[in-house]
Amino acid sequence: MSRSLFPQLRDNDARYRRDLFIIISDILLLAISGMRKTELMCKAGLSSEQLHKYLPLLFRSELLKTSREKRRIVYRTTEKGKNFLQTFEELAKLLD
Repeated sequence: MSRSLFPQLRDNDARYRRDLFIIISDILLLAISGMRKTELMCKAGLSSEQLHKYLPLLFRSELLKTSREKRRIVYRTTEKGKNFLQTFEELAKLLD
């Protein structure tokens, strides 16, 4: 899976606004290998307020989990989250 499922949209329109599913997929893609909250926020291009809007949804849906590594909280994509990404990628390919 690539860093973004819709890179062509980002490249073609500077005014492009990401919708719910694209933001969720970006967060889940970044968290596959595990990432701290600040790094996740920066690399996903989200403000703290925006990230805190999406995290509860991802936890409730069991797409994202946390673990403690070296006294730090790390966010990781769950197997269910990886399945979500795979399904979302298949849907994105239908648009090409």
